Amino acid sequence: PLLGFDKLLFIKRHDAAGVFHMCDQYYGCNAVPGGGLYVLSDPFGPQPKLTNVLADAVVENGRLKGQKLEGGSFLSPELSFDGKTILFAYTQAEAWEKYQGKEAYEWKPEYSFHIFKCNADGTGLVQLTDGEWDDFDPCFLPNGRIAFISERRGGFLRCGRNCPVYTLHSMEADGSDIIKLSFHETHEWHPSVTNDGMLVYTRWDYVDRDTNIAHHIWTSFPDGRDPRSPHGNYPTQRESRPWMEMSIRAIPNSHKFVGATGAHHGHAFGSLILIDPHALDDNAESQLTRLTPEIPFAEAEGGKGNVRQNMVYGTPWPLSEDDFLCVYDPRCE
Repeated sequence: PLLGFDKLLFIKRHDAAGVFHMCDQYYGCNAVPGGGLYVLSDPFGPQPKLTNVLADAVVENGRLKGQKLEGGSFLSPELSFDGKTILFAYTQAEAWEKYQGKEAYEWKPEYSFHIFKCNADGTGLVQLTDGEWDDFDPCFLPNGRIAFISERRGGFLRCGRNCPVYTLHSMEADGSDIIKLSFHETHEWHPSVTNDGMLVYTRWDYVDRDTNIAHHIWTSFPDGRDPRSPHGNYPTQRESRPWMEMSIRAIPNSHKFVGATGAHHGHAFGSLILIDPHALDDNAESQLTRLTPEIPFAEAEGGKGNVRQNMVYGTPWPLSEDDFLCVYDPRCE
């Protein structure tokens, strides 16, 4: 019964180029061209059908008006609560040709990710954000606004490299009235809505922490008030917990969450976990259940040398506490 739907929305994309780091993977200047926005019809049947949602779509407004979204790179698709509207991020990825796949660290409108919106059939394609900064990870809020991640806050990574900070923002459904939801000093990722209407996301909490280990689940009200960390910020030993919890989503009819673990020096793929904020936190793994125990927590268990081969699972989508859709690549290199 949990598979009682006949279409799946997803993107195709290449992993980012440049420095292998959890911040750099979402800079448009590191995006590798290729991929698109797709729907798989009858996904669990004998003859699933693949459709390119934007095959005939042209942008109706803004800097790219009259153009197709071809030759660039896609990120973070989001479906509205009624299933009629799609949000996603797209970059023209023109830095790829200029820098030949090396880290660019240059920000221009044609390099950065911007947020677009279209109908479920690809019609009505409009650009909601633009500029030199990256905007991505859009998320429909219950009040009709859109939360997203953006570099508009300003500021840079503490490590000394030219890495702009990106944090939570929101805007109206037409792209107007952009406001900051978070002034946190370091990066945030992957907002989604919980069962009780709160925002859940990942934050890198660098303040008074070890450098690489505190990138875990946070919650806030939809307007950014009262950000809190349910667990994970103070591990007794840095090897006792995953260093990142990414792509976190609330499980239907449950107080638990699902997420993908990752490495500080890696991307948002690894082993899958359940997070139970109601369990007593022992500053280790008491609030976690390993869904894919055959895959260790990259970098936390084994150091930097095991990161790439353990980027196996990603973007989990919960159907229940026992059933999940996800990305899976057993041959990750």
